[in-house]
Amino acid sequence: MAGVGAQASARETAELTMKAKAEDKITIYGPKSDGTYIVEFRTAAGEALAISIPRTEATVIRHFQARMPYGLVVRDIDNR
Repeated sequence: MAGVGAQASARETAELTMKAKAEDKITIYGPKSDGTYIVEFRTAAGEALAISIPRTEATVIRHFQARMPYGLVVRDIDNR
């Protein structure tokens, strides 16, 4: 079970790193007890929009959540 603690530590480190930088982020939470998922879009400025996805429509959300368990940081592009 040593790997479980190491995974939690790595996850906490990743989350702290994300919080230290002000960046836009998309996070998928769930499933909740009723099977729904919440997709949260948060800007670097702290504005947020959350969308609830019903269990019956969650196939695509489960696919992406498996591939981005810590969320997805969206970096600004340089305006050159």
